Amino acid sequence: MAVKKLRTIFMRYILLVACGIILIGAINIGAYMFCVNTNVIVPTVKIDEEISNASEKLKTSNELDFNDIPFFCEYSLFSEDGNLENSSLETKKAKSFWSINILNHKDSERPYRYKTIDRGNEILILRYRIASQFKNDMLRNFFPVADIPVLIIAFIEMIALLIFVSHLFGKYTGGKIRQLLVVTQKIEEHDLDFTVNDSGIFEINEALKALEHMKNELKKSLMAQWKADKIQQEQISALAHDLKTPLTILRGNAELLYDTELMDKQKECADYIMNSYEQMYNYVQILIDVTKSKIPLSFSLEQMKIAEILKEAKINVKGLCAVKNITLKWNEDYNTIYILADKEQLLRAILNIASNAVDYTPDNGNILFDVYEDIQYFNIAISDTGTGFSPESLKRAKEQFYMGDNSRTSGTHYGMGLYITNTIIKQHNGQLLLDNSVETHGAKVIIQIPLNTIWK
Repeated sequence: MAVKKLRTIFMRYILLVACGIILIGAINIGAYMFCVNTNVIVPTVKIDEEISNASEKLKTSNELDFNDIPFFCEYSLFSEDGNLENSSLETKKAKSFWSINILNHKDSERPYRYKTIDRGNEILILRYRIASQFKNDMLRNFFPVADIPVLIIAFIEMIALLIFVSHLFGKYTGGKIRQLLVVTQKIEEHDLDFTVNDSGIFEINEALKALEHMKNELKKSLMAQWKADKIQQEQISALAHDLKTPLTILRGNAELLYDTELMDKQKECADYIMNSYEQMYNYVQILIDVTKSKIPLSFSLEQMKIAEILKEAKINVKGLCAVKNITLKWNEDYNTIYILADKEQLLRAILNIASNAVDYTPDNGNILFDVYEDIQYFNIAISDTGTGFSPESLKRAKEQFYMGDNSRTSGTHYGMGLYITNTIIKQHNGQLLLDNSVETHGAKVIIQIPLNTIWK
């Protein structure tokens, strides 16, 4: 395919318009000449000739025959003293002929010319236009000058020509430019297994080459990212398997504790250990399953009693706080009875936030747990007395593997907690908000679930 520049294509269409205009001009001139030759139109050059021929006959004839007056003329017949005897016009207009032509000695008044024929005892005054005219009376009444409709038709034909050529130009270039849109759409959708075809237009080809280069670089980047993700997935899976060993030891020792006589406080701590073990074991198993497959975490919304979810959450949070002798301040102010939720996943989200709060709260500190509702949302707000979020963390803490804030990073955190929590809350059609608490001066995380998924 020969490659053309846009300038060449544009000039080609300009040439097409020019040829079209010449053709329109030739056709209209030919049609005009045909009308002249068939006496449909009387051209300007014949007007004076016909007036001259008719004047001699009208002047010398003994008896005036009005049929001898040319069809394109209006006339008024006067006596020698200026009395109107006959006219093709109404009286007032007819008398004006005498005033203009005889009294004022004018032989023209735009757009008319006047011709005086002295018949001895009477005077005939003719009025006519120096312009081509239709012979047909009706056409002449509509178009006093025959050139006007010819020009109007030519103008309409040229407008139609421009519209037609513009359509052709737009269709041709639009089809070529559409290739750019197809390529950009495929790149946007990460569909990178395609070949960029030649468009036939130099400028568009240059843009397509740039997009092809972008596609190839993006493909390399995505392949590198995919390999890195695969390695990361394998590492997480291996870590999850390794976690099973200390968990099994933890469970075995906890079961041994139950074989001894335990005081109430000791039994409560042992219960915390077993409950935490079961949760951790479930999380590890889910993590293994996820890393081995491409399917997402199972998720099922059911109508649950919010009080039951909060009761179980409170028990687990108290167990987390007991390790560091942290005081849990739990406040509830709501009227909600049921919530549409996946109980296990929602509990997981709440405990992820609570676990972070415990980790970043110093020993003997406080954690504030507020449950309340407003017009739009059911809210669970957890505030700690740690160092709080930095400005960067407020923006990025929900990103996967984000550990950029040294003040809230430790060896036991890998940037997954808030990412997983945010994913779970989004599955509940809610949102996770990060802030710094005015009351505790530490971090504050708020779970918001829309009230339209809640029954009261």
